[in-house]
Amino acid sequence: MAIAVGHCHGLKPPAARGRHYRPHSVAQLDRPALDRDHQERNALSPQRRCLSSPCFTTVFAPASEDQGAEPAGEEKKMPRVEIVAGRHARGVHALIAEAAGAIASGTRLVPAQGGLGGALLLKDGRSGEHVAVIKPLDDKSSPSNGGGGYESKAVLREVAAYLLDHDGFASVAPTAMIKISRPAMETTVASIQRFVAHHYDAGELGPSRFSVQSVHRVGILDVRLLNIDRHAGNILVKNPPTGDGSSSAVPLELVPIDHGLCLPEQLEDPYFEWLHWPQASRPFSSAELDYIASLDPFKDAEMLRAELPSLTEPAIRILTLCTVFLQRAAAAGLCLADIGDMMTREFSSVEEGLSALEALCKKAVDSIDAQSLKSVSFGELSSEEWTTFLEKFEKLLPPAFEAKKSN
Repeated sequence: MAIAVGHCHGLKPPAARGRHYRPHSVAQLDRPALDRDHQERNALSPQRRCLSSPCFTTVFAPASEDQGAEPAGEEKKMPRVEIVAGRHARGVHALIAEAAGAIASGTRLVPAQGGLGGALLLKDGRSGEHVAVIKPLDDKSSPSNGGGGYESKAVLREVAAYLLDHDGFASVAPTAMIKISRPAMETTVASIQRFVAHHYDAGELGPSRFSVQSVHRVGILDVRLLNIDRHAGNILVKNPPTGDGSSSAVPLELVPIDHGLCLPEQLEDPYFEWLHWPQASRPFSSAELDYIASLDPFKDAEMLRAELPSLTEPAIRILTLCTVFLQRAAAAGLCLADIGDMMTREFSSVEEGLSALEALCKKAVDSIDAQSLKSVSFGELSSEEWTTFLEKFEKLLPPAFEAKKSN
């Protein structure tokens, strides 16, 4: 028996498949590669796991002796897990194979206790270990769903964060958008992310225990995505190595989760938990500077348009803008704390002021549009106006960075 794992583009897969559509059988996946992946995941503690976000494990569907034959009898009633978005990303097919196998074994999806928004836990039917956290798309038209679940934008952003974490730089767990079809049950569209085992989240330990590199990498991702919800509860802490008797002195590594509030459609006030951590004030390493310089915001924008066509253009432009801002700021010698501070709004007893980034963007927008804007959004700009805006925006950056360094 093989569980079909297919792919289609867009939030709502078309009813009729195109002639180029070919389902992928989980039986054809590389089992040794999956075993290696399973061993790496076991380096994280199974004693405690975050229940507020998507994350996962592995089960295999038995290979079919005659995969070319038309399914018959009970096989027609088996569930299907199809990849709607993110199928080209590393680790996704292994993740979907595990999830499909768990679902095929009859494992039930159960609500994550303490989770928000209707997150569901998926367990390995044989070992009992958690395989994944699944975040269903909110379908308020479904009486059985009752409106419980996640907005489509949040589901898309979960996938976008993983696609943009090139080479696993910030350790975002494998994430995809899937469609689960089960006999006599409604089809579910959801984000799925490999489950991350851990002892603590960042709110339960002092930041002095965290490695500088790990804080920087999470921060770099948050700046690129303009994450407006990076609180301590969605930064997991990997377990320290054991056996050398000095684990208490080993800097701890972090895993960011819950990216449903990144990539807003207009400039927002981000929340960066790491902003005042001492690591954020340390200079970037040469490897981090090389990574930042290697980012191609325009190539990333094209990738998102191809992989997530339902993601709005204003959200994609936020990625481009923030990546350009990060690159120019890092090249000018600003540290992560300086960059995050320039993106964060100032509060006074009278009113909330614009952030330095918003003020620069407003000035650039006003130079090509006489209309005064209360908030900065780029959805109304034509392609030509967007290009002009970026040119004007970049010219405003050098003096702004010099002023920041002199403060």
